[in-house]
This record gives sequence, C-alpha cells and structure tokens, in this order.
Amino acid sequence: MSSTFQGNLLAQSYTIRVVSDTVITTGVNHVSWESEEPRWSGDIVMADWNPSVQLKTVKANNELKGYQTTQHMMRSYEQIIREGKKVVAGINGDFYKAGGVPVHSQLIDGEILKLPVQRDAIAMDEEQRFYLGSFSYSGQLEILDQFTVIAIDGVNMAREADQLIVYNQYYGDSTQTNAYGHEVVLEQLDFRPINRPELFRVVELKDYKKGFIPDGHVVLSAHGVKVPYLQALTEGDSVRITHGLLQGQRPFSEQPALVEFIGGSKIFLYEGKIDGNWPERHPRSALGFNSDTTKVYLFTVDGRQESSVGMSLTEIAEVMKHFGAAYAINLDGGGSTTLVANDKVLSSPSDPTGQRRVSNAVLLIKE
Repeated sequence: MSSTFQGNLLAQSYTIRVVSDTVITTGVNHVSWESEEPRWSGDIVMADWNPSVQLKTVKANNELKGYQTTQHMMRSYEQIIREGKKVVAGINGDFYKAGGVPVHSQLIDGEILKLPVQRDAIAMDEEQRFYLGSFSYSGQLEILDQFTVIAIDGVNMAREADQLIVYNQYYGDSTQTNAYGHEVVLEQLDFRPINRPELFRVVELKDYKKGFIPDGHVVLSAHGVKVPYLQALTEGDSVRITHGLLQGQRPFSEQPALVEFIGGSKIFLYEGKIDGNWPERHPRSALGFNSDTTKVYLFTVDGRQESSVGMSLTEIAEVMKHFGAAYAINLDGGGSTTLVANDKVLSSPSDPTGQRRVSNAVLLIKE
C-alpha cells in the first residue's frame, strides 16, 4: 500500500500518510494513518472477506439493556467462542438510548432483540452476504392445529392494548407485564434465521403478571382481542413464529435468511457514490466493504483532540474510498468510537476516561 496519497475535498487539499501497516493475522491488517492538514489520525482493520472470516454482533451484558466497553464485549465473547475460532478485532456498534438499549434492531445468531426503526442498518445472511439499507418488521404466529395466523405486534417491549408481544432471553428474567393479559411459555424446537419460520411447543399457560422468562424459552404475551388465541392453546400444542426484517414488499420466503443485524445512522458510501449528510467533524466509526466484497473494513478516525479534529461523513467516505471501500455505513461515533484488535485499543477515545461503555459491537471472527 502506498505510504501517502493526496486528495481534494471541498476545495481543501489534504495528504494522507500511512504511518504503519501491520499484519494482525493471516489476511488481516491494521493500518494506522494520519494527515497534517486537516489534522486527522485514524485506524483501519482490513480483512480478506472469505469463508474463514465472519462478522458477529454482540450485546453488552448479553441483554437488551446494558453497557460495556467494546473491549469487554470482545473478551466476553472470546470465552464462549468455539475452539478453532478467534476474535481478531472489534468496533463499537449502533447508537443507543437510555439504559443502553440500541436505537435500531439487532440480530444475534438469528435471534431478534427489538424492532427496527427508520434508519439505515447492515445485515448478514447465513452465507455472510451483506445487505444495506432500511428494514421494516413483520411478524406472525401460526397456531398449527387451528390453521390460524395472528400478527405479532412487537418484540421485547411493553405490551399495550390488544397487542401480542414476543419476549425472549434478551429482555431479562420477566416480561414485566400487568395482570390484564394472558401469557404462554414456549420451548423452541428448531432455530432458523430471521425471515424463516421457527417451530415451538407450548410448555406452560398462565394468566399472570410479570411472567418469568425461562432460559432458552420464549413467552407470548397477549392483551384484549388477542387473548382468546392464546387461551385456546393447550400444553404440547405446536406453533410457528416468523420474525421478518424486510426490504421491500416481498414475502418472507423471498427475503434473505438473516442471522446478524446492527444499526447505524447513514449509508454514506454505496457502489462508490458518496452521500454524506453530517457536515460536522467528530470522531467516527464505520463498517465497509470493497466493490467485489473481497475486503471488509473496520474504520475509525479520532476526533475532539489536538492531534485529530474528526471528520464529516463526506470526508470519511473520501478517505475510505482511497483505501478501497465502495460501501460503508456510519456507526455511533463521538466518545463511543473504539477500534480494538488482539485485545489492544487501536483508536484514541475522545472521552477523558478512555473507552466509553456502549450498547453493542461488531466483532471480526476468524477461523
């Protein structure tokens, strides 16, 4: 890789210098780069995108609510990863709300944590193909013996009037519902990606509030007009649940079988075309791919520091293009911006206390 390159952005010329280009492991490099004017410094983990490499999303504390540093999430996942795989690098993920709840949806191994919002996101299917853009939710419960299909209104959220909500282990120990509904505990019999039906068996039925969510089980919680559907179930009955994260109007079966999903604020680079909408300079984190999806990029630029003023989305797009990216999505930035490889923090966090505790992260896994 060339040690320097020059660009011209909004009538301002700049020169990017590669400070170092280090092999982390086979097919994965860490590139440290800088610019004198504007004052920029940043880091990239670039990996060959092949069957031995996987992008994995993780959630702080493995619960919908909660905060951890990116490095802590990497260490936690390293403890449970199967033999022969290694967590090579990680970058902070989505923006988040109070309590550490991510703004957008998230999928972890095909299990959904919450509903999507109207912001951009990136999703991965079983073959590690990526999908960028906006997504909408559609869910349904099929009661097989009754040949009945009921719309699911939400996932891991407060149940409101006439709603059917699905709760899973990421919500916590209890549904926190009131006494005016009906809940059913389901045992999962098969595990399928999002947009594909999953089979469950009814193991418990009860009218209760704040229903307990057993490990490895799902709770259906109904109110009002949807209560009779659950009351008609008996223990041992089979049901199917399909959670859909959809692009366009195609049915579930024509949507990709998604297993990982994480949100951002903007796809600012698509097929090499720049579409930056955030002119202020801040520390930034981004996830990207090259045009033929043979490379994946975990990209950060430092900011709010004397050594680096941060970037706009247009500026980060220009620099990522030089390094070969053709697609990129903006992740949470500012004090959240963190890039870690081999348990070493590569970026320079802008918070005086160092790494910020965030909601979720994206990990680069290699066999």
